[in-house]
Amino acid sequence: MLTLVNNIKFKIMKKITLLLVLLITSIGLSQELITNGNFETGDETGWMGNAANVVTENNNSYNSANVETAGNPWDVSLSQVVSITNGETYTLKFDAWSDRSRTIVAGIGLNQDPWTSVVETITLSSTSQTYTLTLTANFGNANSRVIFDMGAAIGFVGIDNVSLQVLDTEDDARLSDLQVDATTISGFSPQVTSYNYEAIAGGTVPTVTATASNVNATITIQPATSIPGSTTIQVVSQNSNQTKTYTISFVVVPAPTDAPNPPPARNAWDVISLYGEAYGTEIGLANTTWDNGADSEELTIASNKVLKVTNGTDQFIGFDIANTDGFVNATDMTHFHADFWIAGDYITGQTLNPTLSNHAGDIGTQTNGIVLPKAIAGDGSENETWVSVDLEIGTDDRERIAQLLFTYSVADGATRDNIYFDNIYLYRAATAGVDLNNLLDVSLSPVPAKNELRISAQDLIENVTIYNILGKRVVNATINKKEDVLDVSSLKTGVYILKYTINNAVGTMKFIKE
Repeated sequence: MLTLVNNIKFKIMKKITLLLVLLITSIGLSQELITNGNFETGDETGWMGNAANVVTENNNSYNSANVETAGNPWDVSLSQVVSITNGETYTLKFDAWSDRSRTIVAGIGLNQDPWTSVVETITLSSTSQTYTLTLTANFGNANSRVIFDMGAAIGFVGIDNVSLQVLDTEDDARLSDLQVDATTISGFSPQVTSYNYEAIAGGTVPTVTATASNVNATITIQPATSIPGSTTIQVVSQNSNQTKTYTISFVVVPAPTDAPNPPPARNAWDVISLYGEAYGTEIGLANTTWDNGADSEELTIASNKVLKVTNGTDQFIGFDIANTDGFVNATDMTHFHADFWIAGDYITGQTLNPTLSNHAGDIGTQTNGIVLPKAIAGDGSENETWVSVDLEIGTDDRERIAQLLFTYSVADGATRDNIYFDNIYLYRAATAGVDLNNLLDVSLSPVPAKNELRISAQDLIENVTIYNILGKRVVNATINKKEDVLDVSSLKTGVYILKYTINNAVGTMKFIKE
């Protein structure tokens, strides 16, 4: 509920301010886009919204509103329709104060569906302050608006001296780039002034470099003295009228210091390795743009490569299978394996949910997803330690596994901590190799093969399946003879694995196609 109030005295020489604005406009330096920004009409002329309420105290008028019940920010709003040009950068200035420490949302946006906006969250105090926001529009429309959303917290909000102008280059105190150790910091935006960067406690303070949007602006960097600690970057505009301060806080987050235990020895033909070095060359996992905002990066810990996933509330990380086909055939695989390490303390309801995304018939469309949930031990014993998990895949179709997803659910919606992965692979129980081949007198010829491959055995060969080195099935034949010739002319040059069934025994052999 919004109650209109008249309190908190605030005195400003409004007439002088108005004359200065008119003078600047008259000489063509910048055009003011706000009508009645100082509320000196004594009413809500030009303004709209359920928070529009102009009061006058001691010959000074300002907008006064009080939020009694917190809800959505937009539930209590003050705005004014203005024309905004897509791609243009604007300076929004205003005075604001409250009767307590609380936040409001301020910025510019569309006044119609889809309500696109560029805003910042501002923290108010009981002392009036002048706030200057530099906002680059990612929309454009004559039906746009200046936004003040106040409904997220209770308390009085006073607003005065609102100004919106196209940014003067000499007033620009923004950064165009902010780097840590020569890499742009994650989530960088000229509008965002505070960042967290994970670092090792007691380690070397990373090197911070910054680039100003206006090359004539002045940048001063004050490095952190230790970790944890903060580096500040102050940007002063060319004309010295504007100052913007960016902060990078180097925070210490728990991380593994050792590698997971090596996986058990398995035949190469019984494993499809998606990530990890345990079984030779991995197929690989590629980052995507379609996941829910989580990030992944490869790190080396204890001379072992691991995959770090930076997660968050209600987010998931997605990977594409990184081979030329874009998928693997996991029909003959029975289990999924992964080693994982979760940072932080146990949170009630933690569940790790690997999902194999199958794209039968169309690599771009999921036809079924195989979810393999793993509840995290409630006593906290599986937090901040390497955990090995082996999950049965089941009988779902898995001929074209094109993507791998991880969700990390907690029942209470708490923020997820970082997760580290290693040794992600699909596997089956060991199948016989050389010993069985010798026992059954199974042979292949010619080797290397060109167009034809002859297989023979002392007993009836029931069927034969050929896989490429990535696990994709490329030939499947029913034989029911002791000897047969397979057409391999269409196969690409490379190494292949042939699987056969004789007297219900399954064996494998490698051959080369030239």
